[in-house]
Amino acid sequence: MSKPKFSLREFIRTAIGPYRDLYPFLRPYTLQFVLALVFGALFGAATGLFPLVMNHVNTYVFPQGHNRAAILAGTDTSTRPDALHIALLYCSAIPFIFMIRSAFDFLNSYLMAWVSLRVLTDLRCKLYRHILSQSLEFFNRERTGNLMSRVINDTRQAQAALTSISSDLIKQPITIVGSLFTLLYLDWRFTIASLVLFPACLMPILLFGKRVKKQGRLEEQKVGIMMTALQETFSGIRVIKAFAREDRESDYFTQLSEENFRNAVKVRKAIEVVSPLVEAVGAVGVGLALFYVWYFHLSAARLLALLAAMYFLYDPLKKLSRIHLVMQQCFVATTNVFEIMRMKPAIQDRPSSIVISESKGDIRFDNVSFRYRPELPLAVQNLNLHIAPGRYFALVGSSGAGKSTILSLLLRFYEPDSGAVLIDGRDTRTITQESLRNQIGIVTQDTFLFHDSILNNIGYGRLDATEEEVIEAAKNAYAHEFILQQPKGYGTVIGDKGCLLSGGQQQRVSIARALLKNAPILLLDEAMSALDSEAEREIQAALERLAEGRTVIAIAHRLSTVLKADQIVVMDHGQIRDVGTHRQLLETSTLYRRLYDLQFNVRAEELAGV
Repeated sequence: MSKPKFSLREFIRTAIGPYRDLYPFLRPYTLQFVLALVFGALFGAATGLFPLVMNHVNTYVFPQGHNRAAILAGTDTSTRPDALHIALLYCSAIPFIFMIRSAFDFLNSYLMAWVSLRVLTDLRCKLYRHILSQSLEFFNRERTGNLMSRVINDTRQAQAALTSISSDLIKQPITIVGSLFTLLYLDWRFTIASLVLFPACLMPILLFGKRVKKQGRLEEQKVGIMMTALQETFSGIRVIKAFAREDRESDYFTQLSEENFRNAVKVRKAIEVVSPLVEAVGAVGVGLALFYVWYFHLSAARLLALLAAMYFLYDPLKKLSRIHLVMQQCFVATTNVFEIMRMKPAIQDRPSSIVISESKGDIRFDNVSFRYRPELPLAVQNLNLHIAPGRYFALVGSSGAGKSTILSLLLRFYEPDSGAVLIDGRDTRTITQESLRNQIGIVTQDTFLFHDSILNNIGYGRLDATEEEVIEAAKNAYAHEFILQQPKGYGTVIGDKGCLLSGGQQQRVSIARALLKNAPILLLDEAMSALDSEAEREIQAALERLAEGRTVIAIAHRLSTVLKADQIVVMDHGQIRDVGTHRQLLETSTLYRRLYDLQFNVRAEELAGV
């Protein structure tokens, strides 16, 4: 097995990589960051030069060695009348310098922590906003758990590039330089002998650096998989319990945790083994230093000063030995974060895009073709459809016919590969996404409600709505009565995804949210699927009032919804096969007749008499 080679270029790239990416976030806090570095430099200088003061004090306190000649010559200051004051002055020098050193250390650590936490907050918020700005295909491709890990874990790892690393890269080198200067000043031969051990101290850093980087990347991947497992488990808890698969999910999470444990242990082992190895080399150095003192008959005062300088040299070296390993972890984390930050949404507003404040609801699909991925067949092809303002159109067809794709293209979740989707004669690609979607209300089969109050869930449809308007929307959606029966009425928190409400209640809250939005275009994606017959009649009546003067497109399988449509669009394999009213299609469309025979298990002739 070949030994890993140290690459200076890779080390520099790893060192400056986090800062290059994080610098835009650091720029607003440059003053605080520079002050933190200045105080760190002052701490390093005070620490490195402290042994000089210690040597001077020791020389006065211990009347051996250097002071012996002064005592014999009668020039020893300890015999002067003000000897007590001089002694107090000398003895107070060490605690004074320690207090100054501690003050510099506190200011450095506090300011650096403040800056790093501020950058962490800004980075998380921007990353979260950037993820939300991505198009729907991004979320179809990425694992939710991985995205959660990027926002929470990787940003925290990137923060380390500004805390321990930033501080240590300033404090510790200056401390080392100061200590070396002191050592050379006190005894240059001792210093040169000590420097022979430095290359040996660097060997563990070079040996374990790449291992940390490799295992650190695996650890981040495992954490992302664990986050995905947690998200899927909590989201699908009803399915898990319905199939009694708690043990299976627990075993799977235990397996992931064990794998993450093994990787994490390898990372910690590679990091922690460095310090003992450096300490072992340092212990050899201490033994050699003691032999040197014995051989050259150094005084106690000089020995104490040299040992203090060696300690202040060793401790920064020990901390610097970890920086390269921490940098490897930070490099992986920042790479993960900024890979996402550099991603551009597949759907973007053009510089010339316009903002629309209202819409007539005139919709046209002009020879539209679209496929979700290059390797997949066309989801819709050569689609031509005109929906006049205020008309109610229903889309029917088997699964995969292209019904949901039509709604997604209209909402501009995706853009057509060819052709154009037009709103009031304008290509939707020339309209800003936000203003386009403000003109469209939607109620889906898979109702999503937030872990919040009923009032806030309905108010999500229009953020500036008053409480009275929210209540009016709930009444129109026939939700007001059951809401009042809740423990806290409209203030009742309905749990994760509205789990404390029945399916029909969730759907009515969702419909109330769409009613509150009061958009000129309404999309219904199986909106009646979770309602019983009585609730369906109530909601159908509300939708009929809502549909007046508005354009409605409904994906529907239920007969009652289809019967109310002005036009029914029969789709198959991404193409429009027939368009007409319910009665017309029963007479002219074989596909429509077959669909309804299969879905409702009744004869088409019976349907014609409804």
